[in-house]
Amino acid sequence: MIGGIVAIAIAFWFYRTAEARGLPNFQWAFAGTVAFYLPNFIWSLMVARPWSASLHQANAAGTAGMVNFSSVFVGLAVAVLVYKFLLPKQGASGS
Repeated sequence: MIGGIVAIAIAFWFYRTAEARGLPNFQWAFAGTVAFYLPNFIWSLMVARPWSASLHQANAAGTAGMVNFSSVFVGLAVAVLVYKFLLPKQGASGS
């Protein structure tokens, strides 16, 4: 649920920035959402799930819960990097 809320916030953030720069706003909102969800799912399946399973076996359920949220932070970090490095270049070139 928290991942969905973060994805909506990122899509809105990219949409408003693209709109202010005269870029195609729906495409950038979609790009922001993909920039969040793609690394989120990859991290979740390849890192967080096995790590969480090993923590559950070690009876560290509290830590396992935090590991499950780590994919949200990874997705957010990648979306911020896309915003910081790719969106300004598109806005500056006028395409």
